[in-house]
Amino acid sequence: DEQDTCNMPKPRPLVVGGLELPKIITSWEDLSEFTVIFIIENVDDEDEKVSTSPQHRQYVNCMLCFLSLSNPPQGGYWIYSPSTKSLTTDVIPPSALHRQLKRRFFLTQKARDANVFGILVSNLSQQHLVQVVQSLQRIIQDADKSSYSFAVGKINPAKLANFAEIETFVIVACREHSLLDHEREYPVPVITPMELEIALGNLEWGAQAYSLDCQDVMIRQKDQKEETLDNDKSGDPNDREDSGEGDDDEDAPYFSLVTGKYVSKSNPTTAAASRDLDLKNLPGQGQVMEYKSEAANFLKQREYQGLESMVGQTEAKPAVQGLTGIASDYRGS
Repeated sequence: DEQDTCNMPKPRPLVVGGLELPKIITSWEDLSEFTVIFIIENVDDEDEKVSTSPQHRQYVNCMLCFLSLSNPPQGGYWIYSPSTKSLTTDVIPPSALHRQLKRRFFLTQKARDANVFGILVSNLSQQHLVQVVQSLQRIIQDADKSSYSFAVGKINPAKLANFAEIETFVIVACREHSLLDHEREYPVPVITPMELEIALGNLEWGAQAYSLDCQDVMIRQKDQKEETLDNDKSGDPNDREDSGEGDDDEDAPYFSLVTGKYVSKSNPTTAAASRDLDLKNLPGQGQVMEYKSEAANFLKQREYQGLESMVGQTEAKPAVQGLTGIASDYRGS
């Protein structure tokens, strides 16, 4: 028993807003016995200031985490202002944060109906961001969805509007920049990696603390892989039987809270291909490779697909010198 205890992995510390909690707090339930003190200037109950002010971004990240807990800190929240050297007790979380959390839930439900995801990365200099993108690509592929990765600079609505085939974007950034300013101006939902896992059914809303840390997706995948290896090594048939009990049909439709209708989980492109092809009757017993592109399928549905080349259909004429000058005064040759 002592040897098994030594081999057990050490529990990871809880992190809120990029700050590690003391080791005596081993679970989110333990946090309910404490009082949280923020060292920050007083926060006004205004939507714009709470969501966009740079000095309050960490405060917003922490409060979104606390508000998502089933047992929030019972001691309440205090704010100490360094400039005025005053302590405010019994702070009521701004109503803007409650609206923000509800908005995130709505975007997650809307992303649940998407089939084509775009992964946004603003900075590729950090190695862990590349690993996060690879993890997100595997998660989306396992859910039978399509994904495209975009390396962009500063994100704005005009840039994202150029990709009409993308139904939901997933932003890979630091905690302080995972929630975009003026998010309602974007044409499609822009969600975080954790919200993507909730939309695809890997996590459940409210079952864990809300987090904006994009590296959590890598940690969860690593833990799942280690758990799978441990189960394979143990070889307990009872565990395998229990894991199969109560599993829902993967192709069963689900009720969309956005449209108010039942929606099929299968990808329309994949479902159509499976209906049109009987792979067993093909040479090689169905061992074929099919190229699928959601972007190409979207292009076929558009009325305007760009200028037509019409090679061989247009009479070729010699080039002649045209007008010269400026836009307000063109002159002939």
